[in-house]
Amino acid sequence: MDRFREALEDCSLTDLGFMGDPFTWCNNCHNSDGYIRERLDRAVADIDWRSRFPSYRVINGEPRHSDHRPIIVVLNEEEGAIGSQAAPAFRFEAGWAKEEECATIVENAWKLTVGPRAGSVEDAVREVAAELLDWSRNVLGDLEKRIKRARRALEECRRNTLDARTVAWEEILKYKLEKLEEQRSFLAPKSTPALIRKR
Repeated sequence: MDRFREALEDCSLTDLGFMGDPFTWCNNCHNSDGYIRERLDRAVADIDWRSRFPSYRVINGEPRHSDHRPIIVVLNEEEGAIGSQAAPAFRFEAGWAKEEECATIVENAWKLTVGPRAGSVEDAVREVAAELLDWSRNVLGDLEKRIKRARRALEECRRNTLDARTVAWEEILKYKLEKLEEQRSFLAPKSTPALIRKR
């Protein structure tokens, strides 16, 4: 560790600090006797970099399938903001068909476009697409809240005193979070080539 500190000093680098859990690595041991947590990873920069990006933030991210947390450096609040774009393409997601409500939503939306209100097939498909996207947003909105709660519970667990109960509870919470995220990726619309463009 002394050589690491010397290298930082020689290069005029300082630790940028962080938000989130202080421990960036754990050995993923399933019992408290062998469980180890450390702050191994960090973001560093020199004075020129810090003056160039004064509103930076460093976030110790969520480890998914690794024993290390990702170190995320956000340069400013606007980073990643994209100007106005065309409406996103609609694509029916196979995962939706496995949800009980999906067939009913499609049938009801289709019925709205037949009879006296009949329009083109394109109008009917557009109506179905709009209803499915609204439904998906509502389902995913609830799912996002559950994922946030699970992440918060996991972070709180990781900050607790290390004992057998905490290690076991962390494993349960990691599994729960992973399943919720799998469900989200299964239900969420993917950004792939469009079948229908919203107007």
